[in-house]
Amino acid sequence: MGIIKKANKIAECILKQNFVRIIAHCDCDGIAGAYYAKMFLDNFGIKHEIKFVKYLDIEKDIKDEFIWLIDVGNGNIEKIKKMKCVISDHHMAKEYHENALNPFYYGMDGEVDISAAGLTYLIAKNFCKVKPDFAIIGAIGDLQDLKYGKLVGMNRRFIPFSNVEINKDIRAYGRDKPLHKMISCEFPFIKKPVIFLKKLCIDYSKRWNDLSIDEKRKVLSSLIKTMLEKGYGYETIHSIYGEVYELNGKDIRIYSTLLNSMGKAGYGKEALKICIEENFEKAEKFLKEYRKRICKYINFAIKRMNEYDAIRYFHGGCYIEDTIIGTIAGIVLKQEKINMPIIAFAENENGIKVSARAPYRLIEKGLNLCIAIKKTAKIIGGSGGGHKAAAGAIIPKGSELNFLQILNDEVKNQLSL
Repeated sequence: MGIIKKANKIAECILKQNFVRIIAHCDCDGIAGAYYAKMFLDNFGIKHEIKFVKYLDIEKDIKDEFIWLIDVGNGNIEKIKKMKCVISDHHMAKEYHENALNPFYYGMDGEVDISAAGLTYLIAKNFCKVKPDFAIIGAIGDLQDLKYGKLVGMNRRFIPFSNVEINKDIRAYGRDKPLHKMISCEFPFIKKPVIFLKKLCIDYSKRWNDLSIDEKRKVLSSLIKTMLEKGYGYETIHSIYGEVYELNGKDIRIYSTLLNSMGKAGYGKEALKICIEENFEKAEKFLKEYRKRICKYINFAIKRMNEYDAIRYFHGGCYIEDTIIGTIAGIVLKQEKINMPIIAFAENENGIKVSARAPYRLIEKGLNLCIAIKKTAKIIGGSGGGHKAAAGAIIPKGSELNFLQILNDEVKNQLSL
């Protein structure tokens, strides 16, 4: 059965219900997926409630009622097999589930081909009037364009049916901001962006979008030259220019960042309302506060970075929220040009949240963080999962050093095969 037929079959299963409890991950992809689920259920007048979660807690979240799991579930598949639910989750699952729309069942890679929002869109699209705009926002929020420098797979097939436009440009966040701010944010190796731009005779207060073609070429050429001098690899340099995706004339990353920041801050339902009303201006205040926090956390993480053989790690303690620790790990990995996996720890009410990120160079050599993190967490009494390049876990407090020791051996073993 193809993925479209399976999506329709799952939709028909949902339509038989009188009440549906939606449980979605509290990030951009989960919120965008919840948007499609709500539109679908509202269209047929099916009563429902929506809950956004950091991760799925079986005992706390799963009750004796019909559940629709979005961007969560596959990591707990063996525990929910007999429960009344459907799943639209793009993560790899250990076992098969009859009511799961899992891209890996259909020869797709859930890391780059389609997100949870995209899967939920497939379930909803033939039963209510929705466009795949939020499926693309979810994919960009999940960084599914990062590996190849563009959207591929089902994500790409969505574009002609959406309001999203593709342009070729510098792949940097903040193209609508003053140029020196964009460079400071996206190219931190340029320590003094104002001086950097003055040497090029470029007005640092201008926006990238307002530069002439010649000015853009001059800046881009100088950035590439600087990256070469600092030892950045071909893939990293090649990725700074390519496809960018715009909606209503704005970089889609603006929307994905807004949803992500609100979800991580505990405002998932408010973010969902913004999606329904398509009024993203309301979220600007959250984004400003989110950026300030991110900058503080990045500095904190860099100062406390340690090395354990084949792994780099830092502990956020109670200072960095567990909902944001993965974002910080990902930014530090890119910003500090780290060529080994980064493990980040943060405390929460259930123990220690682990977030792991790895450069794609290691993934191509055989590293799979999903397998490594899941296996390591299980050994010490925790649980985990995720993707090859990004994974997470919950482990008992005080077991961090043991976790690093076991994970280090697993990483070295994977990379030596």
